[in-house]
Amino acid sequence: MTAEEHNKFYYFFHDITGEAMLVHSEYHEGLLESAYEAALEYLLKHKGYNVERQVYLPMYWKDVKLNQHYCMDLVINNNIIVELKASSHIALPHRKQL
Repeated sequence: MTAEEHNKFYYFFHDITGEAMLVHSEYHEGLLESAYEAALEYLLKHKGYNVERQVYLPMYWKDVKLNQHYCMDLVINNNIIVELKASSHIALPHRKQL
């Protein structure tokens, strides 16, 4: 990866994190996760990102598709998954989910 590619990639994550912090500083804590999700979706789309909410990902057991799915909070530009937590602390179960 060239330095230019690295910087572009870093800026992408820095930009998303910055928008998430704007949402947090505006709403603070105590709302449902869906409120933060809607606000972050709005801000990211306003900046030109392709954002999808509540995207279903099928689950498999080896080669067998299960009658279950995982729901990703936000998918940005078809390749970045954002898992939101409406919590004042990220506990071990949250980290395992990620």
